[in-house]
Parts: sequence; structure tokens; C-alpha cells
Amino acid sequence: MLCGARGPATVRVFDTGADASGAVIATSLYQSLPASPSPDEQQFPGEGRKLLSFSDSRQAAAFFAPYFEDSYRKLQRRRFISQALLDAGAGREAATFDDVVFATRRAADSMRSFPRRMTAQQQSRDVGPWVMSEVVASDDRQSLEGLGLISLTMDRDPSWPAPAPLLALGLTDAESWGLLQELTRSLRQQGAITMPPDVDARDEIFIPRLGPIYVRLAGPEAVRKVLSWMPGRGTNRRIDYIRRVLTALGRTDDPAALLRGTWKVLTSQNTQVDWLKTSAQQNLGVLHQVDHELLRFRWVDDSCPVFKCSICRRVTSFSVRGVCPALGCEGELRPFSPSPKEQERNHYRTLYQTMLPVPLSAQEHTAQWTNVEAADVQHKFVRGEINALSCSTTFELGVDVGELQAVLMRNMPPSTANYVQRAGRAGRRSGAAALVVTYANRRSHDLSRFAEPELMMAGVVRTPYVSLENERVDRRHVHSIVMAAFFRWYLENYQRIARTAGDFFLPGHAGEDAPVSLVRGFLSPVPESIARSLQRVLPESVARQLGVSTGDWVDVLIHLLESVRSELVGDVEALRELQGQAAATQKYMLAERYKQVGRTLELRDLLGFLATRNVLPKYGFPVDSVELRTTYSGSRMGGKLDLTRDLSQAIHEYAPDATLVAGGMLWTSRGIYRLPGRELEEFEYRVCGRCGGFWHSIASLEPQCPHCGEASTQPPRKLTIPEFGFVADPHPTRPGSRPPRRSWSGATYVLKEPEEARTRQLLLSSGTCDVRVGPRGRLVAVADGPGGTGFWICDWCGHGTSRALHPQKPPAHGHLIKGTPCVGPARTLDLAHSFETDLLFLDFKLPNASDVQAHWKSLLYAVLEAACDELEIARDDLGASLSPTGPMSWEIVLFDSVPGGAGHVLHVEQHLERVLLSALRRVSECECGPETSCYGCLRSYGNQRDHDGLSRGGAVALLESMVGLRCAARREGQ
Repeated sequence: MLCGARGPATVRVFDTGADASGAVIATSLYQSLPASPSPDEQQFPGEGRKLLSFSDSRQAAAFFAPYFEDSYRKLQRRRFISQALLDAGAGREAATFDDVVFATRRAADSMRSFPRRMTAQQQSRDVGPWVMSEVVASDDRQSLEGLGLISLTMDRDPSWPAPAPLLALGLTDAESWGLLQELTRSLRQQGAITMPPDVDARDEIFIPRLGPIYVRLAGPEAVRKVLSWMPGRGTNRRIDYIRRVLTALGRTDDPAALLRGTWKVLTSQNTQVDWLKTSAQQNLGVLHQVDHELLRFRWVDDSCPVFKCSICRRVTSFSVRGVCPALGCEGELRPFSPSPKEQERNHYRTLYQTMLPVPLSAQEHTAQWTNVEAADVQHKFVRGEINALSCSTTFELGVDVGELQAVLMRNMPPSTANYVQRAGRAGRRSGAAALVVTYANRRSHDLSRFAEPELMMAGVVRTPYVSLENERVDRRHVHSIVMAAFFRWYLENYQRIARTAGDFFLPGHAGEDAPVSLVRGFLSPVPESIARSLQRVLPESVARQLGVSTGDWVDVLIHLLESVRSELVGDVEALRELQGQAAATQKYMLAERYKQVGRTLELRDLLGFLATRNVLPKYGFPVDSVELRTTYSGSRMGGKLDLTRDLSQAIHEYAPDATLVAGGMLWTSRGIYRLPGRELEEFEYRVCGRCGGFWHSIASLEPQCPHCGEASTQPPRKLTIPEFGFVADPHPTRPGSRPPRRSWSGATYVLKEPEEARTRQLLLSSGTCDVRVGPRGRLVAVADGPGGTGFWICDWCGHGTSRALHPQKPPAHGHLIKGTPCVGPARTLDLAHSFETDLLFLDFKLPNASDVQAHWKSLLYAVLEAACDELEIARDDLGASLSPTGPMSWEIVLFDSVPGGAGHVLHVEQHLERVLLSALRRVSECECGPETSCYGCLRSYGNQRDHDGLSRGGAVALLESMVGLRCAARREGQ
């Protein structure tokens, strides 16, 4: 649908969000672009065509670049092959493999698909794998043969008589040969075929059927890539096909005996059929492969008909009593001939016959590149060396990419401002025309904007602003001014620099007082220079609120520093006590571990430590960002990437065995990074099976739940905080045809409530809601692995793997960094991240409220999603959790995901009634069943673990029990 809009013409397309559909749209858009009028730009890929695509997710953008390029190249190769067969007149005469390679090479060369100085022989070596990949194509629905454009058969002398046993069954001569052709085709499609001398069967173009692959009569060996003509166990496609052919003939013969007989026809030296090549392999015996030299290619037309199944719609070159060769299909084969290309409605058949196969070079542009590499990718796109760029939000602002005719948005942007910025990349030059295509995923935001696109294109763009009168933020800036002045004074008077948490908060080795104890004296009285700075930078209202003139802020800072000091001293002393206990019982390795954990606490970077404890502005320091290290990789790409992530996300996305796409490669996390002489913090913890309560300890843990009193019968679990980051497998691979499966297994729990919470009560017609909101609450995010089984983590090198893959014992592994064999012990650990932020507690007290925890989780996610949509808060900036208030009662906790708190939950608290109304509308109007949920109402990437238990009806019941809200919603509609 074409919609009018200011600026570029805009197209909106509804889609499920699959990358395949995105590639289809991108290909059609790219094909529609005109070539550049500049002769210089026509020398680059695509003759100067450029396409920019946007995704909100960096992983979606990273995956789409190689996927789009690979899918486009496959279309391009098939177009060259079809063009070669048409130009060679193969509809009248069969073409051999060498004939097709020759004609395809010539067609590709005419479109400048090869480097300029590549010889014809080198070009042929490139083209050989193209043709062979089509011979063994696994995407049967989209291949040239599967669509009925070409027919692939084995060469047969017309004078050969049909095998007598087949004729005796009642088959005609043509049907007998058709049966043998179809059975041989089944081997070819499984990859059991010889390769030309210049084609490597292990080339990635043949994924997922990397060869060489062989076949023998019986006894398959998947590890050695040996297939079995007869079924290894159960059934296979060949015997299923034979069985249905016999049924169509009205015969009761044994299908296995007939299948064995056809094998003899194909492999015996006494028959004229020579379609299979024989070879002897050590320890494997005599093996066979289809001989590629005997393949014959024909373009399908009236002189070369094919057949199509009435049910599964698959196409085959031979019909034996109309039986479909697809496994288990009961359809009937009927003659089929493709429509003339002018009338063709199938997308792929149209492309293979009419596509202009100009080259395309795609790359991602996301925050996963280093700054240098990102700039290089940008410059290559501007110059035209890369002509398709898949971006996250990195290209929204401040980047001039030159002349662009089209922009593709692979999801609905969050707001009108985002839409305008992305759409504005195209058509910037005077007199230029541009097209913007946007398609919607099956998510609430996308669907609502798809229904009313004018809200996205012509909506209100709010003026960006930062409130200077934010007491939470301003107080941290006051602390930064004061601590900077203190550190300068400390250096001038003591000639020392406190670089670590231990340097600042712990007494010195000679018994000197810790520097933190000097802060009060430094501020008594407040130095004039600091007072002037505070008056200059703080708004007057905030200065009064903080008590700048009275010095009230000093007491707050001293109290905060003392609280942080007590916490650190307590942890260090507890570890020393545990170290002594372990040493006294001769557990020296455990004692050493406690010692190294203590060193980790003491050697933490001071500025980062103060930021994580909400003393300093946290967003100014990347203290919670960790890296998936790719620099140990043998790939050149590893050094060009900067895979950093906030630790709360990294414990899921970089956990052992997790995969991600970056720089066009698929990377797998292989473990957590360890520093010599330092050890990661570990805790024991439990989660109550009754109420979901969380409790933990650095040492032994009581089994009794502190929230509901339930005694746990399970042993406690252990978690660690991987603050040094993660390490990737040194051997990345190419991404497949599906994006990596991202899993989010775990939950967030409240460790400590805010010290100074503001409270109020919201009156509902049938109950109340006690509201508490405040700063400096402490949370812990736990990642417990797929299925909640945790991870095996090596104590020596940090190598890790999911226990879901290896439930009994960890696998043998190489050293995570050195690559040499490692025999270190592995233990089961979960991953965690603890942080401070603003918290909002909603304790609903409703008569006859549900005591089903899943219903309260459903209410939680309804409120969370509604808050983000209604108040335009980025979904990643707001989180939620359930906290038990009794044996079978819970309160909802909303928290800022932004480090230290950014005021989001304060905003939610101010507009709570509006958010609850929006939540009721959200769950009431969704089209999924009330007993379940979907991505349009309650589900998201981050709550995958709860998907099966979420109930839209449960959330509706709880929200509707607040009768006043329902009345308010009705009044609002009026």
C-alpha cells in the first residue's frame, strides 16, 4: 500500500518479521533502483545502486547483512544458470555439466560479476560450485528444479531395454526408467554425488550437505557421511515411494525386496545402467555416488514437461502412476508447465527469468564494530564499494551517506522522530526522488502503527530535552565535583593516588587511616571553591532541595560513603574469616579461592566502584560493560569487533554456548574470562518453589525461605558475577539461513529495598494499591542457563558450556586462551549481575484476588509493556519483577535498567492510573486466547521463561477487579 507523506514516498508492508521475507522485499526494492548516471559509480557493485536498511536490534541488523547478501547471491547464481540454459537452447537439447558451466560463466561475466583480471579458467572454477550447489539444492521449494523451470535427469541410451522385473510389475517402459530416475534423484538430493575436479565437496556453498557423501546398500554411518539405500531403521523416502507405487499398481509385493532389486540394477556390472560411480574406502568397504558427468540439464517447455503434486506442490521430472515421491505424501502428480514469464505470479520463478543480476555487496553498520572499522564501513558505503548497509540506530543522526534512492525499515521505529530520521536518509539531494519501505512485525507497537500509519509518518516529534532539575541525577554530579576536588587535595597533601576500592576504603598496611575517613575533615568547612562550583552548576530549585547553602548535602555524602565502606569491609572480613576456616581444615585450594576473591574486591577500579554504588554518575563510566573477547580468534575479523554489552544483558547474550552474529560471522561464547591472581565473586542462593522468594549468602545458606517460611529440599545453587567478561570460540563460522536462537533464561530479584522510599496509597473501587518508590534499591539479575540447569565452568581456565547440552558431566575442553588441553575441574554455576537503581513497588490489595503466581506475572508484564508504550520509555530501559509479600501474595516491582536510575519509575509512579488503564486496554483488545498470550500483549524476548504460564485472561481478571479503572476507561472513551 502506498501512503502519502511529506518527503519520500512511503510504502508499508505487513509481515511476520522473518528475515526471508525481509530479503524478498529488499531484493525487489534493490532491483527497482535505477543505476547511477555517473560512469565512475557504475564501476562499483550494483552499477551505483545503494540500499540502506534499519533494524532496532543490533543482532537483527548484524544477521540481515550476510543473510541478504547470501540469499541475493543465490538468486543471482540461479538467474545466471537459467539464462545460460535459455541462451543455449537447452529446451531442445540436453546440456551437460560442462556445457552449463561454460554458458553460466559467460552470462556472469557479461554482468561484471568477477574481478576484472580473473581469467576464463579461474571464472569457471568459481562457477563450478554454483552449478553443483543447484544440483544438490536443499531448498526444494525455491530451486530451479523444484520450481519446475529446469529438468535434471540421468543420461540414458534410448536403446536400453527397461529392467524386466519392473515391467513384470505392470509398469510401462517409460515408468520403469522413471522409477529408477526418481530413486537416483533421491541420492543426488541427499548429496551423494561426485564432484568435478575443481569443486570441493566441503565448500560452504553446499551447507548443510557438506561432502563428500557416499551411499551403500545398508548400514548408514552419519559421522562418516555414508548413507544407506535401504532404511537404517523405520522407513526412508525411497522405500516409502516404492510402497506407494506398488499400492497404485494393486500389488502386494514386498517393497524392501523391490528396493533391493533396483539397487542391483543400478550397481551390477551386468546391467547397462552406469549412473553410479563405485569406489572402495578403507574400513568402509565399497561405496557409491551418483556420477555428475551423466547429469543432463533441460529448460522446461512443451517439449520437456514436468509434473506437480496436487497436495504438496512439489515438482518432479517423472511420473510413475501419478505417485508423488515426497515422503508420506498422498497427492497425485499432474502435468505442469510454468506460465509465460509475463504472466508468472510466483516471486522466485519471476526473478529467475527476469532479474537483472547486478552484483550486491552488503555489510552491517552497528555498535559491534570498533570506531576505526565502523568509519571504514561508512566510507566504503559512501564510495559505493559496499552498496547495501544493514544498520541499527547508529545511522540515524549526523551521517551523510550521499545520494540514496531507497530506505528499508525492517520494523516499525519506536517513534515519529526515529522514523523521520531514518526516512530522511533518502532523497536528500535537490530534485531527488526516494522511496521508504517499512514492514511490521507481529508486535503490539508494529501492529498499531500498521493500522494507522499516519501516526508514525506525521505524528508529533517531541523536542529532545534533558531536565536539569532532576534531584537524583544532580546529587550524583555534586558528588563528582566534590570527590574530584578531594582527590586533588589528597594527592597534593599525601602524594598518593587512590586508584582502587581497597586503596580508598580500607586501612593501609602500616595502620594508616583509610582515605575515606578524611573526606569529612576536607568538607569541614566546605571549601569556597566547591561551594562556588555547586552554586554555578546547580539549578536554584535543586540547590535549595539539596541544601547547598546549609551543607545538608555533606551529611548525605558522608552517610553514603560510610555505607559503601561498611559493605566493602564486611565482605572482605567475611572472606578472610572463610579463608582462615578453610586453611584450618586443610582445604588449601578453597582458602586460595577466598583470598583471590578478596583481591578482586579490593582491586576494583575506584571510580567504577563508586559509580556502581550510586555515589558518582554511573552513565559517565562504562563500569558495567563487559566484552565478548574475539581477539584470540584466528579470524582477521576478530580484531575489528568491539562486542561490549551491559553485564545485565551479557549474562544472557554472552553466556557459554550463546551465539551471535558480528562482522558477517557467527561467534559462539566458550566461557568466562579469568584474570591471574583474581577470582570472581561467588554466592550460594535459593529461590523458593512456593513464593518465588530469593535469598543468598557468601557462605552456607539456610534452607528456610525468609518470605513464606517454606523449607527447601533442594541443595543451594551457586552463582558468580563474570565481571571480567567472556571469551569467544577462536573459529567463527558463517551464519546459517536462520538467525541464532537467543534465549533469556533467568529472573531479576530484589536484594535490598530503597533506603528512603516515598509512599502513597492509590484508592481503587474494590481495593487499594500501596505505592512505594525510592532510590538506591539493589537488584540481582540471574541467568541460570537453558532449562534452568546452569553452566559447567572450569575453575582453571574459565571454559564453560550449558548443562542442558551436557547434563551428566562437562565435556573435555581446551584451555580457553591458550588452546592447549585443560584438565581443570568444572563446577555448576549460574551467572549474575548485581546493581543499584530506582525501584517502584506496587502492592495491590484486592478482595478475592488470585493466588496463582502466573496470573500476577501476567499482570506484571501487562503493566510493564503498557508503561513503556504509554509513556514512550524504551523497552530496554525499564524492567520488572515479582517480590513475595507473604506465602501466596506478591507485589510488582518496576525498576530502571539505566545505571543508577534515570527517573523512569518516578515517571510511571506519577502517571500510574494512566498506565493501568493502558494495561487493561492492551490485554482486553488482544486477539489471542484468554488462557494464553502473545507478543501483542504479554510476551517479549526478555520473559521467554514465563511464556508458557502467561495468561492474558489472568491479567484481565486482576485489572478488571479494579472497577474504578474500568469506569474511568469508559469515561475516557466518551
